[in-house]
Amino acid sequence: MDPLSHSARLVPFQPETVWILDGADLVERRGPRERRFPLSALTAFRLAKPRGNDRHRALTLVFGRRHKLLLPSQSWTGPGRFEDRLAGFSLFARAVAAVAADLVPPGAPGPRFELAGGLNAREGLTWMMGLLGLGTGVLLLLALTPGMAGVAIALAARMAFLLLLLVAVLPWLDRGQGLDPHALPDDLLPAS
Repeated sequence: MDPLSHSARLVPFQPETVWILDGADLVERRGPRERRFPLSALTAFRLAKPRGNDRHRALTLVFGRRHKLLLPSQSWTGPGRFEDRLAGFSLFARAVAAVAADLVPPGAPGPRFELAGGLNAREGLTWMMGLLGLGTGVLLLLALTPGMAGVAIALAARMAFLLLLLVAVLPWLDRGQGLDPHALPDDLLPAS
């Protein structure tokens, strides 16, 4: 039995990239170059939401902190022209999700299976908290200058209080839409 694969031409002047599910490994081949990624090292499986009735899908696979693979459902054929390969892409994405989920030992943390989209509320709040913390730090540094100590400390205290309120809200926010790796939605990965 041949291993399951998906292929797409990503850019004009490179050979077609082929991804092969070889047991518990994902193999990426582009011309003579080959890279292997063990699915046991998968940390994130992100499936991009389609826009409207668009048939284009993209799957991002993250292995640790260093390796990220992007698998599109369409292949470049010419300027402004793409070949639709959604049926094969759907089958391949479902198989990768199922194998990666099955490789996780019971009780161990596994990869995140999620629906990628724009910034969700949790990410936006995290960015806001980071910028607020940076602003508080800058104001505290400004408090070291002569004549600005009172105003800078007063503003930094208010910003720190607001930062504490935002930290208190964070646990109640949704972490994003998770996906069941064994039952990926048919509207995201249609068979035909």
